[in-house]
Amino acid sequence: MKHYDIPPQLRPGGVVSTRVLRSAGYSYPDISKLHLSGDLVENLRPGWWSLRDADPEVVAAVRAGGVMTCVSALARFGVFRPFGDTALHVRASRGTTGSKRVQECSPGRRPAPIRAIDDPLVAVRAAIRCLDRDNGVAVLDSMVNLRVATMADLALELADSPRARALLSQCDRAESGTETLVRIRLRGHNVQVASQVTIPGVGRVDLLVGERLVIEVDSRAHHTSEQSYQADRVRDRRLLALGYRVMRLTWEDVMFGWPQAQEQILTVVRRGDHHWPRRRAHRGR
Repeated sequence: MKHYDIPPQLRPGGVVSTRVLRSAGYSYPDISKLHLSGDLVENLRPGWWSLRDADPEVVAAVRAGGVMTCVSALARFGVFRPFGDTALHVRASRGTTGSKRVQECSPGRRPAPIRAIDDPLVAVRAAIRCLDRDNGVAVLDSMVNLRVATMADLALELADSPRARALLSQCDRAESGTETLVRIRLRGHNVQVASQVTIPGVGRVDLLVGERLVIEVDSRAHHTSEQSYQADRVRDRRLLALGYRVMRLTWEDVMFGWPQAQEQILTVVRRGDHHWPRRRAHRGR
């Protein structure tokens, strides 16, 4: 019997399919011996095996009748996941069964899965069908920012979906999902917003509304250390000295207090304070 040696990328989450084992040269008797030896711990369902290091979430997806997909799979690559989404998103190869946590998702017409976690370009096809506009764009932005996929990759993979093309048209540079959400929501009010703008003497800022209203959007994982806190305040003072207005939004502001934060931003815009004084008379957004 061959020694069990399947590359990690073919057994993501510690689950491997019989099809992958067969393509790697294992015979059916070999597979039976691997099971008896304990290398293949459990037959989760016909054609799928768990290993000793199997991830419980991936096991649950396969046991439910499919593989992990959509935001559940994308999160494994660090991609933004909408707040409050705790479902296990599964691409079913047959009817799903099991926990109420399981949410069945479809990437459209794609070959039957042979790996337990969908590749990002398959998982995102399911995500754009599953998510609302704002979170869909946030996921696409995040994939590009993290270099999980390029815009060209996404455009090619999603070319057959009018909705996906519409979401891609709203993508822009962003370093966090919360930053994308703020940008999309403000543009929905016809507010001029530029992403990741470099300001001489300061560096790159998250969002620039009009000409001089800088909005910095903190993600949950960022700006928690004393060093970052101090650096942010130094940047704020530099911006103020240059005549910019600065507004900082926390993760909580975006997720729980958005109506109030949005109204405060729109108040500044209606007053024309997002433009330099010489242009205030135009009152344009």
